[in-house]
Amino acid sequence: MNALTKLTALAFAVGFYVGCSPVNFGVSSAACNADTNCVVQNNKKSYTYTVTAGAGKVDILIVNDNSASMSFEQKRLAPRFANFIQNLDASKVDYRIAITTTDVGGGKFPQGGQLITMGDGSKYITPSQSNRLALFNAAIQRPETTACENFIANYLRSYGASSINTSGYQSGYAANCPSGDERGIYSANLVVSNNPSSFIRGDAHLSIIFLSDEDERSGSNLWSNGYPLSDMDQPSVLLKNVRSKLGDTKYNSMSIHAIVVRDTSCLAQQNSQVLGDNPNEATRGLVTGNIGTAYLAFTTSSPAWGVSADICSSDYTGQLGTIQTSIQAKIKTVLLQCANPQDLQVTVSGTNVAHSVNGTTLTFSQSLNPGTTVNLSYKCGL
Repeated sequence: MNALTKLTALAFAVGFYVGCSPVNFGVSSAACNADTNCVVQNNKKSYTYTVTAGAGKVDILIVNDNSASMSFEQKRLAPRFANFIQNLDASKVDYRIAITTTDVGGGKFPQGGQLITMGDGSKYITPSQSNRLALFNAAIQRPETTACENFIANYLRSYGASSINTSGYQSGYAANCPSGDERGIYSANLVVSNNPSSFIRGDAHLSIIFLSDEDERSGSNLWSNGYPLSDMDQPSVLLKNVRSKLGDTKYNSMSIHAIVVRDTSCLAQQNSQVLGDNPNEATRGLVTGNIGTAYLAFTTSSPAWGVSADICSSDYTGQLGTIQTSIQAKIKTVLLQCANPQDLQVTVSGTNVAHSVNGTTLTFSQSLNPGTTVNLSYKCGL
């Protein structure tokens, strides 16, 4: 694998569906710890078993823009994510899905790179939670987003459009709203650096999905005066941070996706929004969105880290399906019982599969379709 491909390979771990096929060498030992796929021969553990592509461990971080202009998109996205999660369930993926926001400070609701608390007190959803879809739907629709939107609509209804420039409006905004300075990449960097609630597992792959109708920091009043992005706002720094904090294996297998404003048509739609559950026409034109250039950098690089979707879509089902499919289509790795095993045989339907081994990680040279049965046979020194 060349260096460029190696740096940007997207892969999600597959789980072990054990096909009990022990090699019968006529020798057994307690060294195998009752593992039915392991026997001992000549002081080596010998393993023969199957794994199934399509399962495994993945930690999915959703960075959710919680500013006032996002309430409509959050409500429309929430039920569509059900298909995304159910497809992961159908493939028996061992997932964790957590949500953080783009607000890293400066408002009443700074997330600061922490994870949103779900309705049951957990910090992420897993396949074991029977009410996981309801928990996710409630968490992705941020109450502070709706409250802020309604504050703006109602204040202007009461005091007129010109009141947006008054100190009373500014005080009310600070009391009711998240920061309008959206910093999704900064927030993701904080999660990667601090790993809140031990969300990111050492043996799971990492996927990050950005949801925003703004670019990084584009909502800040300072932005128009030329305020630059900090290091933590830079796409390249997030990639470097993953590598330095989580290691090469995590870096090489990570994917990053963006559901953002992709073009001028979507931008015009965003800028024509009217705010409020009881819509106030006086708010039309207050939303000034931006094409998500910083987020799209992850999906337009060559090779890309992930795929993009349109925040203006009338139905996110297909676009989320594309993200979910791209995750599973890149499944290329399994974890072995020992590092650099001897006599390793990797086959599918009797045909050898090209592969490489780095420590305990076996990487297939090509993507395998979810559900593919892979036969493994190898020896580990005691």
